[in-house]
Amino acid sequence: MNNIESLKFLTAHEVAQIAGQFGTPCFVYDLETLQRRFRYFADLPHANGLVIRYSVKANPNRSILKIFDRLGAHFDVSSVWEARRVIGAGIAADKILMTAQEASSGWEELCREGMRFDAGSLAQLDAYGRAFPGAAVSMRINPGFGSGLVRKLTSGGAHSSFGIWIEQVDRALEIAAAHRLSIERLHFHIGSGHESSVLEDTVGLALALAARIPGVTTLDLGGGYRIAALRDDPQYDHRAMAARIAQRLTAFAASHGRKLLLELEPGTALAALAGSLVTRVIDKVDTGPAGYTFLKLDSGLSELMRPSYYGAVHPLVTVPLDDAPRGGPEHYVVSGHCCIAGDTLTPMPGDAEDILPQSMGCARPGDFVVVERAGGYAASMSVKNFNSYPEAPEVLRLAPGKFEVIRRRQSLEQMTQNEIDLPIAAIAERG
Repeated sequence: MNNIESLKFLTAHEVAQIAGQFGTPCFVYDLETLQRRFRYFADLPHANGLVIRYSVKANPNRSILKIFDRLGAHFDVSSVWEARRVIGAGIAADKILMTAQEASSGWEELCREGMRFDAGSLAQLDAYGRAFPGAAVSMRINPGFGSGLVRKLTSGGAHSSFGIWIEQVDRALEIAAAHRLSIERLHFHIGSGHESSVLEDTVGLALALAARIPGVTTLDLGGGYRIAALRDDPQYDHRAMAARIAQRLTAFAASHGRKLLLELEPGTALAALAGSLVTRVIDKVDTGPAGYTFLKLDSGLSELMRPSYYGAVHPLVTVPLDDAPRGGPEHYVVSGHCCIAGDTLTPMPGDAEDILPQSMGCARPGDFVVVERAGGYAASMSVKNFNSYPEAPEVLRLAPGKFEVIRRRQSLEQMTQNEIDLPIAAIAERG
């Protein structure tokens, strides 16, 4: 079986064009793929209406936000700062739902502007009620179980701090009643890369709660929808899952007289496959016949931490610099440029503590390696400025061969602009 990965949307010529025009490393996002992925989710079967809330933490670049806004997206944010970025992109506050571990200073002002608030703890619910008595609010519920691609990505169950614990729902309703709050939305997010069967188990619990809470008009099932990134990944049938959920919402409406609006919060599923990270091979070393052959790239943790953190495997594609004859595919451990052990792009799947060589086209120093599936949780989740490497530029592919910069490469001056140069004399005096 040929398990060599291939480019997702770029051509080999475009890879060289990008490197020449913008340098490496460089993130490239494809407009057509972003649009297609959004429309795929927006067209899923539903019973009483469907709202797609883009999970902003996946990629908060304002150009990406504007693209999804024009397509009709609403937005899921995880902090006050993300909310401000969305509004700064010209998007109305009433299209935002904030579900945050930290409701930091300024959340009340954002709610006054129209942002919806999703209480993820009893304390948050009480704080919202004190600030906005008699208002509508959402509650994020931890259903007591979860599912994720790896344990670190599972955000439901007793080991997770996300959401109001299922056994504390009665206490949450008491708090809501004390502040005359109306619970308008029940929100669940069980994990990233979850099994759809576990999500559907969540629907049953959610509908039982909605039956108890007459003000609920919306069911938000969060994000975490799996995608096929690697050549051998299975194709996930989100339409079949959505159709089964629609049947249950239809049955709920028939028995309770309430048509619940469905909300989904994809981030990875919208953005990941629309992004590529163009890098260059800077060295090739080995550790002998019993060891490994390593490709070293001019990128790594400074752009992408998923492999080192989750043991996530990304498609890696060799693009030769020239037409010189090459041998057949080789197995490489691909290492990043950061001076720290563990900066690898070829982990053992699901185990960031180990490595597994990936079969790739024969590569030499100077060649390019394109890291695919880099549109979500890459630039936004990198180990920024480690070893003082600057932020990589982000480029939008408008059409074949046509690119526009949507974030410039960071300069050293920008990297250090907030540092304060304390005079040596003052240090000596204090010493």
